Amino acid sequence: MKRHLVAASLTVLALTFVAGSPLALTPPAPDPIQDQKAEAIPEVWPMPVEDFLAGNYLERADVVLTRRDWDLASWAIRWATKSQFSHAAMVFTGPQFESGYTNTFVIEAGTSGVDLTNLRDYIADKNSFLAIKRFKGDWFDESKQSRVRGLLLDEIKAGYNYWAVGQIARNLWFGVQRSLGGTEAVQTIEERDRDAPKVYICSGLVQIGFVEAILEYIKSDQLPPSTLKEVVFHTVAATRLPDKADWAYFESEDAKTTAVKFRDRYFAALESVTPEDLAQSDNLEWLYFIKDGLVYKVDSYEQARKYIPE
Repeated sequence: MKRHLVAASLTVLALTFVAGSPLALTPPAPDPIQDQKAEAIPEVWPMPVEDFLAGNYLERADVVLTRRDWDLASWAIRWATKSQFSHAAMVFTGPQFESGYTNTFVIEAGTSGVDLTNLRDYIADKNSFLAIKRFKGDWFDESKQSRVRGLLLDEIKAGYNYWAVGQIARNLWFGVQRSLGGTEAVQTIEERDRDAPKVYICSGLVQIGFVEAILEYIKSDQLPPSTLKEVVFHTVAATRLPDKADWAYFESEDAKTTAVKFRDRYFAALESVTPEDLAQSDNLEWLYFIKDGLVYKVDSYEQARKYIPE
């Protein structure tokens, strides 16, 4: 009998302890991360530009294409290059990448050479619009993005004058010509006249940044030589490189030498890449179009053109 009473007492005591336990009476503490996910507001496009810049939508080395309407220089460049865009730049840094910044900056070739410009300066200009494209490759990680944009600081000196429309006209005179789709044969300046002046326009700066960075990785055996063709945005120059499968026929050192010789042989063509070449290139993925304070998602040049005024 005593055993039954003791057992019953222990049972009541145990039930009382469990019932009085905070674990039994208090529900689990809310998980703020899970609650945030559950209450996350779906993305709505077009998106206000402030929400866009506050999010993680841009990446280092994203290509920026822009133009300014009602501007004679912009019109002349578009006419000379047969493009919807008159300028190109590259996303350099911002608060989403590195601490210490409150704005997103692009690196570009301007009247005083290479410079960093607040992306908001383009966005705030009511006569301007811009598009964002991105190189996508499984091997193109953050370190390579950083190297591409970092090299632009070293490639151009302060004396370079990008906006000289007369220089672009001279470029055309010496034979750097291409159709809207970039399919016509290109006769580079060095092929026509080795003493002819070379012009290094803004989009050429973007192109050279990609090529020089990837060549570094190729020469150090961190990337195969076949990746070079992926970052050549000059349609005709790209055809001078072997296809991916054909690189297998080269010895390792021969493949590296071929990649370097391509850069040297077609440097004039690479540095004369136009904003239209970047716009037309299938190696760069269309992402966004920004106009009048709104950001639109786009996945093709055709879709981007819908937002470009006539």
